[in-house]
Amino acid sequence: MNAPQLTSYRLLAEYSAGQRNFERIDLRESDLAGRQLSGVSLCRADLTSACCVGSVMNHAHLTGAMMWRADLSNASLRWANLHQAVMVRCAAQAANFSGACLHRADLRLANLRGTCFAGADLRGAKLCYSDLQGANLTGADLTGADLTGAKLTGACLDSVCLRAALLPDEQPTTTVAPEDATSASNEEDASRSMSEMLSESEMLSESEMLSESEALSEPDAPSGSDDAVLKDLRDYASQSLTAV
Repeated sequence: MNAPQLTSYRLLAEYSAGQRNFERIDLRESDLAGRQLSGVSLCRADLTSACCVGSVMNHAHLTGAMMWRADLSNASLRWANLHQAVMVRCAAQAANFSGACLHRADLRLANLRGTCFAGADLRGAKLCYSDLQGANLTGADLTGADLTGAKLTGACLDSVCLRAALLPDEQPTTTVAPEDATSASNEEDASRSMSEMLSESEMLSESEMLSESEALSEPDAPSGSDDAVLKDLRDYASQSLTAV
């Protein structure tokens, strides 16, 4: 037996004996295909290029595990803890990660076709250029996740939380927020009111100008005081003529 085989053999033997804690164990290129390892603790273990096809690791603890190029095809990791696990270029097509914690896990360039992430915690996960075609992400939390260049054709995204996530081929869009829409409406109303006021002032100015021009064109009528003065002059002239 080579080193990886001896290590995996020891792991399986001790697991069968009731041992569950195998933190930091070296399982590089180990063959764990089809094995029953539910509840196993492999925190910070090295599973680089390990073969875990069809293995069952439900409720397993894989925090910080190195799983570079590991083969997890058809494996079951329901409710497993993969916080900050490095799974770059891993093959996990048709695997089951339902309810699993993949918070800040690195899944760049991973093959995740048909994989189930229903209810999984993928906050801050790196999924750049991963293949998620046909994946089930129902109810998954992808807050702050990076999906740049990811393939999502046919993926189920029902009830997914994508707050602050970077989506593939994301195009910036300009939307009017409710407050902005209200302010824009207010500005439009103010502009309309101002134009109406200007129109009214122009109409008033024109009517005033017409009234003034009409008043200037007509001869001034003598006022009441002018009539009294003329009467006094006539009386004085008649008295002078009588005296002569």
